[in-house]
Amino acid sequence: MDNLIATLNDLTPLIIIFFLALFMTLESYLPYFEQNAGRKKQRWRNLGIVGIAFVLNGLLGAGITSVIMTAEKHQFGLLQWILPPSGLSVIFGMLLIDFNSYCFHRLYHRIPVLWRIHRVHHADPNMDATSGLRLHPFEFLFQSLTQVTVLPLLGVSLNSFVLYFTFALPWFLLNHSNIKFPALFERYAAWVLVTPNWHRVHHSSHQPETDSHYGDVFTFWDRLFGTARKADVEQIEFGLENFRGPDDQTVGKLLKMPFVKNRLS
Repeated sequence: MDNLIATLNDLTPLIIIFFLALFMTLESYLPYFEQNAGRKKQRWRNLGIVGIAFVLNGLLGAGITSVIMTAEKHQFGLLQWILPPSGLSVIFGMLLIDFNSYCFHRLYHRIPVLWRIHRVHHADPNMDATSGLRLHPFEFLFQSLTQVTVLPLLGVSLNSFVLYFTFALPWFLLNHSNIKFPALFERYAAWVLVTPNWHRVHHSSHQPETDSHYGDVFTFWDRLFGTARKADVEQIEFGLENFRGPDDQTVGKLLKMPFVKNRLS
């Protein structure tokens, strides 16, 4: 098991690249929405932001796993105290990681300074696989900080951490993708997993819809805490009203977006 976890951890960048290329290809053949002529250029701009995230992940990822391993070695943290190492504890650890993401995702929408950072992700006027990891470097740093502090306190094991993100990172790309999936998949998978139509609601420019569907992988947190919302996906307009111009979507402007004080939407 240890060898498998180590291998998956090492292969994570390649897994992301593979699925990103796969979904970008499928979007050309099975699009849900027809994209405008400028979308091809914007995808490359989004990939520029994704590339910065890759670099940060390489710099910070080893530190996060080291802290989690140290906490696990000393049997520190909630899960370490209440459950012996087992398949069940790994599953609970994965659920706690997702719940942690759900909680902090809500904070991104509630705390103005965090929203300024997070709106880089929401300002994309169209959605496709490249939108999935379009995160400002400050958001990536904040996520890393929460993971390196909260996850050891929760007693999340390295097995849970690696298995969760091996699945979650490609799933982020899938649930942002502009791919038309079968209606049965959208209807029934959404009872458990965040499907593209479920997540499209979260990227609506209509604030009550933006402030809903916070789950990253699982939908039951939104159902449990009342943040699930019905919406007509066909009528959704993506992005943020004050950042729709092509000039707002360059890599440089996206990096500067958290500092634009006079445009809060």
